[in-house]
Amino acid sequence: MPPFPRLLLPLCLAAASLEACAADAALPLMATALLSPPATAASPLSGPTHLEADRLQGQEGREFLAEGKVIMHNSRERLEADWLHYDEPSDEAHAKGGVVFTQDRSRVEGSELKLKLTERLGAMQDVRFDMVSDDGQNAHGTAKTLTFAGQDRYQLDQASYTTCAPNDPDWQLKTDDLKLDYVSSIGSARQVRVEFMDTPILYSPWMDFALDDKRKSGFLTPAYGASSERGLELVVPWYWNIAPNRDATITPRVMTKRGVQLGGEFRYLEPTYSGDLSAELLVDDRVANRDRWRGFWRHQQSFTDRWSGGLEFDKVSDDSYFADLSNLVSQTSRVNLPRQVNLAYQAGWWRAAGLFQRFQTLQDPAAPIVEPYHRVPQLTLTASRDGLLTQDSHLDFASEYVYFDHQAGSRVQGGRLYAYPSMSMPFQTPYSTVTPKLGLHLTRYSLDGATRTLPDSVATSAPAAGYTDASRALPIFSLDSSLVMERDWAFMGHDLIQTLEPRAFYVYIPYRDQSRIPVFDSGVSDLSLDQLFTENQFTGVDRVNDANQLTLALTSRFLDRETGAERLQVTVGQRYYFTDQRVTLVPGAVPRGGNSTDLIAIVAGQLTPKLRLSSSVQFNTDNGELAKANFGGSWRDGPGRVFNADYRYTQDSINQIDLSFQWPLKPRWYGVGRLNYSLEDARLVEGLAGFEYNAGCWSLRGVMQQLATTSNTSSSAFFLQLELRGLTKLGPNPLDVLKRSISGYAKSDEFNSQ
Repeated sequence: MPPFPRLLLPLCLAAASLEACAADAALPLMATALLSPPATAASPLSGPTHLEADRLQGQEGREFLAEGKVIMHNSRERLEADWLHYDEPSDEAHAKGGVVFTQDRSRVEGSELKLKLTERLGAMQDVRFDMVSDDGQNAHGTAKTLTFAGQDRYQLDQASYTTCAPNDPDWQLKTDDLKLDYVSSIGSARQVRVEFMDTPILYSPWMDFALDDKRKSGFLTPAYGASSERGLELVVPWYWNIAPNRDATITPRVMTKRGVQLGGEFRYLEPTYSGDLSAELLVDDRVANRDRWRGFWRHQQSFTDRWSGGLEFDKVSDDSYFADLSNLVSQTSRVNLPRQVNLAYQAGWWRAAGLFQRFQTLQDPAAPIVEPYHRVPQLTLTASRDGLLTQDSHLDFASEYVYFDHQAGSRVQGGRLYAYPSMSMPFQTPYSTVTPKLGLHLTRYSLDGATRTLPDSVATSAPAAGYTDASRALPIFSLDSSLVMERDWAFMGHDLIQTLEPRAFYVYIPYRDQSRIPVFDSGVSDLSLDQLFTENQFTGVDRVNDANQLTLALTSRFLDRETGAERLQVTVGQRYYFTDQRVTLVPGAVPRGGNSTDLIAIVAGQLTPKLRLSSSVQFNTDNGELAKANFGGSWRDGPGRVFNADYRYTQDSINQIDLSFQWPLKPRWYGVGRLNYSLEDARLVEGLAGFEYNAGCWSLRGVMQQLATTSNTSSSAFFLQLELRGLTKLGPNPLDVLKRSISGYAKSDEFNSQ
């Protein structure tokens, strides 16, 4: 008896073709060197075939007849029937009465089977099948006739497919005629329709699709939605599988408030280069009364094993493009769109790179910002090597040349050359580490004469005599030391290991007058535990603080002795200054007061299997005021049972509460929501509320979202998605929004199919 290779997959594949056979923009391309060969017909099984029956009779070389509990099986398949006749001259098998074919976890039943074994010609009547996919999903279906049309070629008439219970399915895929050719890996179907609750919701008179995991050209599932900025929306993407390493997606988008937008994306992949190119065009936006467009291109190239490069270009027609036409935070929060080209050379322990970078800066009229400097160009050379002087020594070298250009012409411009060689030599024992480090910070500025009297990136005006060409050389010395001690500790019946980890970090940098050096790309670092253990309190290299300071910190961890899990971590740290501050970011700014920083305290850990806390406090010990705080925690009682709460506070800046959850409301019903509210601005930053209903073989999700897009405008959106499990998803997809907004969110059908 011949095998029935992949017989039960066709209806799944026909269903998937409603989404262009799973062809979407997230599918990986294949490099030319890895292209798959054409599909081949399945080879027959090797090994014996066994036959059992209550009665056997026949004539050698002509025929045999088996009756009563007939079982024929080999190493992979099993065929059962009440009656089986085989005619050897015609090579035809005929089975009747409760014909059952099983293979792996799939089962096919029929009333009658006729089949020419070698030619694979024949038919099976009144077919019913059950199958279990690799992910454990059950599927069922029927067909009036299953026709064998040759080697690995099949046809099903009046077929149906569902992942619901077979007796009364909530949804079914039905087709009048389904043809499958596994030799060419192509299938086709006529009169395809999907019925949900006995109501047709999808229909196609004809379609063809791939029978393997290769992409297939065709329409993707349409998406629809509604928002306050765009009105009702309908998106109908069309996917073009140009080649295994080339594809394109063309996306028409109808917005009732604004008009029709046409978008397209082209992707390519080769062994030495890859990239994607996309564009969007909205002609005559009815709200903005102008054309809106976006162009994007990203390319990566490997020239040799050592040489690589790339480019990125992103441009939109106007400042409010993303705020008006997107509901994704990742896009609405974008400010600077890069246009850059880079080139790099990797030589083992050292690396050289070049960058030419400009930006398009999107301005919010209610909160304008200073356009950043363009780097035209930036050249860097870095190196890192161990054992150069002694076995334990470590050499670091960082250098850079940048010419800073300001497109608006309202800021000082010029070039900056920087180098920082440093040598460290750690001394280690099993319980301690002491690392002295010595470096030399070298900088040279060469400014454009016509711009010396213009302000820099942070000051409102230049110094009285203007900025000047300058050279700066600063030796930097640091000494980092730490100690780890531990003890056994029993607490409320739990065996723990408690550690005590003191750390001291000393830095000395002499003072240099930097008041006439412009600030191109530097700023003041936010105070944090990590920043306490850095040499420079400024980011970038335009400012180097004078320092004679010592940071002291103490950490204690409570570890589960059996599992090693960290149940709790408590850390406190503070930096102490032995001299007054003289270097400030902006000349004339008030230097810090006091001889110490704010006190930093962190408490975090998995207190119980369900409860995790993560809190930090920055406290000003001089005036007794709270400068910054973050109190957060999450309760996770298994998948689908999560509650997150955070409170964030920064003095005179941020005062927000952030609550999110996913929780069962009743059997099969789950509620989801998020509230991110700014107490400082008395404004909702993001609000989200919705539900998910899981019926086992299908799910329904409804989500409403309000999102702040600029400092004084918000956008509202509504998502309603029906997912037929094992088939397709209909409607706008809220899953990305839910996963981003609710930490720990999980689809209900991933952990609960009931």
